[in-house]
Amino acid sequence: MDEKARMEERVVLRRLTFISVSISTAAVLSAVIAVPMAYSYLQSVHSGLREEVTFCRQRTDGLLKHYTMYESTHSRSPRAALRRLRGSGGYSTGGEAAGGGGGGECCSCGIGAAGPPGPPGSDGAPGNDGSAGGPGAPGADAPASAGPPAPCFDCPAGPPGPAGNAGAPGGPGPAGNPGAPGQGGGMGPPGPPGPPGPAGNPGSAGSPGAPGGPGQMTMMMGPAGPPGPPGPAGGPGPAGNPGQSMPSQPGPPGPLGDKGPDGGPGNPGGPGPAGNAGSSGGGGGCDHCPPPRTAPGY
Repeated sequence: MDEKARMEERVVLRRLTFISVSISTAAVLSAVIAVPMAYSYLQSVHSGLREEVTFCRQRTDGLLKHYTMYESTHSRSPRAALRRLRGSGGYSTGGEAAGGGGGGECCSCGIGAAGPPGPPGSDGAPGNDGSAGGPGAPGADAPASAGPPAPCFDCPAGPPGPAGNAGAPGGPGPAGNPGAPGQGGGMGPPGPPGPPGPAGNPGSAGSPGAPGGPGQMTMMMGPAGPPGPPGPAGGPGPAGNPGQSMPSQPGPPGPLGDKGPDGGPGNPGGPGPAGNAGSSGGGGGCDHCPPPRTAPGY
């Protein structure tokens, strides 16, 4: 392999080394930056999920407590259910069937008919879950002589409800009467000047002038003329004197020539001299021999 091929191989290997080192450095820097970012993101996601799970667990516990309290308060005796029904004015239909009078008395509810529904309010912020209260003590039984209040069929009207939402805009009204004619306007300001008109026709030729006076000759030097053309070539000159001989010095050595082809393989060398005789070895031992195997009992 010549020197030029070796130089090309060195350049290629140097380029590959530089590219591999650059890729390794970029990979290490990416790992150093990306791994902490990924760990931080996963930590934030884990914290958020933990808070969500805690919130769901608290809401589930609160719902379970409410359900337990509702079950404990609504699973009483039929007498307590009847007492709650009497207190809520649920005997209006039953009283009408029974034919009760007392039109001048007020109804047991004490509240008139509900007004129209108002506009929906804005959503409030969710409140914190309260702790579940203990079951209340059972109320005292009503006396046997107490009966339901007489229903009222002429109840006064309740207070008006809040104002409803604004209605849709109405349609366009009819066209108005035509207006009176306007007054005449005054004279406006003068307009800007117009563009210039076209050029006029040429005038007629004038009368000839008077003859001039006699001319005078004036002598003056004119400018130099251009150079003339070159003349013909001259004949050969006389021979020169003979030169003097001087001792010359050898020039510098020329550049290094190209490397010549490799020479042929050399002739095989002759046999070398015999080596010195080795020292005599020690006597062989029997350490490496296995112990003899004999039959059992010997």
